[in-house]
Amino acid sequence: MARLLTALGLALFLFLGWSMIRASAPTYDEPVHLASGYTALRGATRLLNAMDHPPLAEMWAALPLLALRPAAFFEHPDWRAGRIYNYSDFFLYKNRVDPERLLDTARTWCLFSWGLLLAWGVLSWARRFEGEAGAAAAALCLGLCPPLFSNAALVTTDMGAAVFFFLTFQLLRESRRTPLRWFGAGACLGAAVACKFSMFVLPFFVAAMLLAEWRLRVMAGQKKESFPVAGSVGMLLAAAFVLAAAYRFWDGRLYFQGLGQTLARLGAGRPSFFFGSHTLTGTALYFPAALAVKTPLPLLLAAAVGGWALWRRTGSASLQPTGVERFLELSWLAAPPAVYLLLACSSKTQIGYRHILPVYPFLAVAAAVGLGWAWRQARGRPAAVLLCAWLAASVLRCHPDYLAYFNEAAGGPDRGYRCLVDSNLDWGQGLKPLAAALRRMGNPPVFLCYFGVADPSYYGMRYAPLGPVTNVDRREGVVRPAGSDRVLLAVSATNLQAAYYADHALFDWLKARRPLLAAGRSIFLYDLTDDAQAVLRLAGLAEAAGDPAAALWLRRRHVAAG
Repeated sequence: MARLLTALGLALFLFLGWSMIRASAPTYDEPVHLASGYTALRGATRLLNAMDHPPLAEMWAALPLLALRPAAFFEHPDWRAGRIYNYSDFFLYKNRVDPERLLDTARTWCLFSWGLLLAWGVLSWARRFEGEAGAAAAALCLGLCPPLFSNAALVTTDMGAAVFFFLTFQLLRESRRTPLRWFGAGACLGAAVACKFSMFVLPFFVAAMLLAEWRLRVMAGQKKESFPVAGSVGMLLAAAFVLAAAYRFWDGRLYFQGLGQTLARLGAGRPSFFFGSHTLTGTALYFPAALAVKTPLPLLLAAAVGGWALWRRTGSASLQPTGVERFLELSWLAAPPAVYLLLACSSKTQIGYRHILPVYPFLAVAAAVGLGWAWRQARGRPAAVLLCAWLAASVLRCHPDYLAYFNEAAGGPDRGYRCLVDSNLDWGQGLKPLAAALRRMGNPPVFLCYFGVADPSYYGMRYAPLGPVTNVDRREGVVRPAGSDRVLLAVSATNLQAAYYADHALFDWLKARRPLLAAGRSIFLYDLTDDAQAVLRLAGLAEAAGDPAAALWLRRRHVAAG
């Protein structure tokens, strides 16, 4: 039974992630990460995205593209001028390989590779605590954890960093570490740092944990316990080698340049929407609140039970050897995610819970321990079954729009936009289901206020851009709406909440109106044909966006409707 549940959980992880891949347009940064990784693998003389991200996760995602052999366009003017987003858009949409085949091949590779690495670490740690029942519970927790499988299915740097962060501590948790464990932990540490600049804190985390562990053993009377200098040095050497290899050994200085620029940007802050308010410098509640509404509630409850069960095993604060070992087991599981979350709360850049993604693998282990412990109790089995059933119902009702998942505390995925936007919900992925919905309506032209970089014309959309938030200037597919008998407006949730507009009340008039649909639960489509006041509002927006012809046509519609 345990093996069957383990297989089911892993199958869910892959199937739900693949379903999201099939349903989603490119998210905001995916074209850049894909183009950056592929050009690095093709031996580019410079790293395209070096000032924003280290290259390892990007190159890892682009590995399967070597078999497809798309053109690299090293002679393109945007490559020469360093126009990252324009070049990446050209690489994806003007290549000899179909854009969806390019991106979805890389996404599928990321889903399988990150998923298998993560499953190995989470299941083996949970098995140590709760045996095969714990491993089965861990597989179910992974397979029904939208933050993990949805981010694993994207070409970004977030999941790679989270996986290697977790595996570093998973390998170091053993009290008696073999040389292979030291080397593996070092390789994972270096890989995490080479995936995302925020991982620069990881070596300090590891050093603090090792020092605290050594000190606790000495206090417990293990006089012969000496600090593992040789293992630590070997670990650091392995980490340095992996980081240098990711930068092709001769570009290592770029890591420190990129880190410096990234820290400067993070310190400057960025516009953020948080439960109806807007901020430039962030709030300490952002990431805890995001964790609370983006994580399935039964997973949080199971993790709380697991933490309580593990605390009971520590034998309170005893300094006896057995008590120390149990306390250290709990510490290696609880301290890294807790400290990482605490540090994230001080960040001024708060645009998505993905920045605390390293917390989730630890949470999955704790939840598996909670479910395994409940299953071992005669009276706890019904509760364990109930939690699993609730977890499945909560997650699957969002199918296949898992980037937009919100739990019941937030009102579910249909109300998540009232709490958080940007990469928490709306990262541009809804353009594909929006185009499908418009095709079912006969493909009428639409005013499109889009947050993202995907190409609407690739999906056959006819649209008039209206205040888009994008890094790509495009003209393909742009039409004049004068020939249409309907006034349709599609607005991304991030723009609806005016996250990046100076006027935060820009779309307040629209929020009281009922949309026809929410494509991907992230782009709202409104029919304003018979709404005279809304048409007049839209005319003002079109004029402000530099489209006087559309504004004139809308005003004439307003007069006719009035």
